[in-house]
Amino acid sequence: MFRNLLYLFVLACLVSACNTTQQHIADADIIYNRAEQSIEGSDEEIADMIGPYKEEMDAQMNEVLGYLNEDLKKSRPNSNMGNWFCDALLYMAEKYHGGDVAFAAQNYGGLRVPFIGKGELTKGKVYELMPFDNMLVILEMSGDNVKKFLDNVARSGGWPISEGVSFKIMDDQASNIMIDNKAWDAGSTYLVALPDYVANGGDGSHFLKDIKRYNTGVYIRDVIIEFLKDMQSQSRELTIDNTIRIN
Repeated sequence: MFRNLLYLFVLACLVSACNTTQQHIADADIIYNRAEQSIEGSDEEIADMIGPYKEEMDAQMNEVLGYLNEDLKKSRPNSNMGNWFCDALLYMAEKYHGGDVAFAAQNYGGLRVPFIGKGELTKGKVYELMPFDNMLVILEMSGDNVKKFLDNVARSGGWPISEGVSFKIMDDQASNIMIDNKAWDAGSTYLVALPDYVANGGDGSHFLKDIKRYNTGVYIRDVIIEFLKDMQSQSRELTIDNTIRIN
């Protein structure tokens, strides 16, 4: 009886893992605890049961979406991983919005692996990089709110940001801000692509909660996957821009 219940529990977990959730998370710490098996033969029997599901999942996660010509590394205030990731968000934000977006940003803790090696980039690696159900949104920010946002980024030591924006960190504030090769203007309005976690006030961005937004309705990991497939369909190589964006 206990063994049957264990099988049903494992099957329920597999089915649950395939369902789309609406939970939005930005950061998490994972602790692994070992559970000792007390039923003789249960490991082999459970392995036989979940085998077909594992094979199907492995086939999906091993799909090659592109090829990296260099290692991607995460660091502050700049990194080639952050540049590449946010450039992809900007590309897709403009595609979804059907027009220009000033820049894109991703909170530092949202990128969950510190390194992706040169070579084949698989769907599984994208899931490891961005495992959370955060969606891409585009905010219509005033110049003042852009300054508040970039000040928050500066206080945090720097976040991944896309091309189209650069600034210097001075006294934990953003200075010498350039947007689209023009000096930041407090009186202008800027479209900025962000994870909904940040847009909803996460990581010190509470002042963004009530700002007008456009919801893409697409999870950020799916945004990256779609970007990679777009590059494939256009036979375009994955280029990494190593420009220093935060000084």
